[in-house]
Amino acid sequence: MHPTHDIFMLRCLVLAQKSFGHTYPNPMVGAVVVKEGKIIGEGWHQKSGKAHAEVNALAKLSPKALVGATLYVNLEPCSHHGKTPPCCDLVLAKGIKKVVIGASDPNPKVSGRGIGALKAAGVEVISGVLKEACVELNKRFYCFHTKKRPYIILKWAQTADGYIAPECDNKGKVYWISDADSQQLVHRWRAEEHAILVGRKTVADDNPLLTTRKWAGTHPIRLIIDPNNSLKKNAQVFNGDAKTVIFNNNRNNVEGNLHWVTVSTSEILEDLIHWCMDHAIQSILVEGGATTLQGFLSTDLWDECRVIKAKKCMKKGVKAPPIPEGKKTSKRIVGDVLQIIRNERHSVRNRDIS
Repeated sequence: MHPTHDIFMLRCLVLAQKSFGHTYPNPMVGAVVVKEGKIIGEGWHQKSGKAHAEVNALAKLSPKALVGATLYVNLEPCSHHGKTPPCCDLVLAKGIKKVVIGASDPNPKVSGRGIGALKAAGVEVISGVLKEACVELNKRFYCFHTKKRPYIILKWAQTADGYIAPECDNKGKVYWISDADSQQLVHRWRAEEHAILVGRKTVADDNPLLTTRKWAGTHPIRLIIDPNNSLKKNAQVFNGDAKTVIFNNNRNNVEGNLHWVTVSTSEILEDLIHWCMDHAIQSILVEGGATTLQGFLSTDLWDECRVIKAKKCMKKGVKAPPIPEGKKTSKRIVGDVLQIIRNERHSVRNRDIS
């Protein structure tokens, strides 16, 4: 691929990442306008319902400035009316004659139609520039539309001797395995994902908030599996700080930010995933505990595992889930080690996506 195209597409990706966690259910998109080898305009999609990247990049440019200009965008411009008008119409109205695209949009409402509309109007379209990086950035969006389920990340911290929690702990108090830097990183992850999920035992034992207190960002939607509605009403996850959905066997109603959803006892995870699809939830960070994590692992319902390995030992307690097979990478987070495992069987990368 032309190295110049790569440079400007990288800039699109940098811009797109500025809105990580703020665009759901939309993808992250950045756009730059280039003329005579220089960027003359740029923008990104900042929040769902707000102007798209192309609109922001072109907003302050006059017709004269756009003569001979090229638009770069990491995702195919939309061609349908949603909360905002089609970006393809704007591109054509502005007289842009050349568009360079990173990857096509997997949303069936767009999926090639944007590229087709531009080409039909005589616009030169180059697609597939840094395609793999463009798909990776929006892997949650691609997973949602191609696999018809949220992108699922399993996260846990374990001691050096393989334990995830003590056998008996003071109820309502967290036993910290990872260090402060890892804890802040987890809060960043929460801000990046659409929803966070735990089981009943984690709420009962740790009384977590499941918010982004240690990172500036949007609280994820809290998903709680509590089959018999046995959790106490004063649990912190019921405090109203974020939308909270309780999946259970006998209640189906709404009280403020709290939503009770009835699911089948034998197919809780399947029903939960269906609910997420119906409500456009594109990603889930599963934070445990051991039984909940194992439920996703045993059904092969995961895309990434993020395992924080600490130096401390526990000698006895609740054993951590076995590390699954997949593509593994590791890096140090001050005192801890983060291991990331990608489920290659469920990779969102698809050679047919262009």
